[in-house]
Amino acid sequence: MNAEIIVKYLSGNCTEQEFESLFAWVEESEQNKQYFSELKNSWEVSDMQTKTIDEAELQLKFNDFKNKISPPNSNIETESKLIVPAFWKYAASIIITIGFTALISFLVWHKPKPEITYNQLEVPSGQQAQLTLADGTKIWLNSKSKLVYPGTFSGDVREVRLEGEGYFQVSHNPSKPFIVKTSHVNVKVLGTSFNVSSYSDDNEVKLALETGSVALTQPGKTNVTQVVPSELAVYSKANKTFTISKVETSLYTSWLNGQFKFRKMSFEEISKRLSRNFNMEFIFSKEKMRYIKYSGSFYNYESLDQILKIMQTNSPFKYKIKQNKVFIE
Repeated sequence: MNAEIIVKYLSGNCTEQEFESLFAWVEESEQNKQYFSELKNSWEVSDMQTKTIDEAELQLKFNDFKNKISPPNSNIETESKLIVPAFWKYAASIIITIGFTALISFLVWHKPKPEITYNQLEVPSGQQAQLTLADGTKIWLNSKSKLVYPGTFSGDVREVRLEGEGYFQVSHNPSKPFIVKTSHVNVKVLGTSFNVSSYSDDNEVKLALETGSVALTQPGKTNVTQVVPSELAVYSKANKTFTISKVETSLYTSWLNGQFKFRKMSFEEISKRLSRNFNMEFIFSKEKMRYIKYSGSFYNYESLDQILKIMQTNSPFKYKIKQNKVFIE
């Protein structure tokens, strides 16, 4: 490609035949396209500085520029060894401007993210706790439960981690979903109230929904289980499956009022609840005793001895309390 054709095109003086020849050369390779694009941008900068120069001087600058536009090992013919000072002056100015802009962009988009401070609330046996998060969400924690949460929420989601049992009244925010993470199930909501129980020694994770709607997922999986008000979602840790049923949600939230309500609950499940409240270990001498079902209601102010005696009236069994152990016979 003759350098003069490129210069004539850039100055708007090339013929139709020269135009076709030039663009045939440009389309030959990506290298030619890139080179021509850079040359055109550079020429426009140089040309802005020659608007007041007469035609003879402008032609001289064109001739001087021909040699400069030829890259090493190119097939462009050159005739001059002079350069155009104005071109390099303003080209350098643009390079500096672009570099400075790129630097600012880098600093803006890659600035260090502020470190997030996490808080942890642990509730001991026989006690409960209540807190309000920075977004207005209210949380109640039952005995032997732990909540990890950030001091302030940042990003596109509000995320906390729960071990144990908690009741949530989530502040509504459509642009920032609220996520409760447990060891086996993640609960995603926009604004709702629900109770979730996820103790490590339970075989199931249970969620009872009072208002709103929630989406349940397993960590690392995309399948979503939707839950609507007055439904109980039970996740089996053994089978890794969800079951949904209609329930009386007050059975699962009664602990908020200092009660323990249960319907057709196995002795083993009841014993886990009692062990968290009284910090006791239950030991069954007969395996079949674990599966006897009871219905009833107790208050937190009642002693363990009182509760067990009431249960004895429904199904006969013997018990002994020694230190921190309860032996069921």
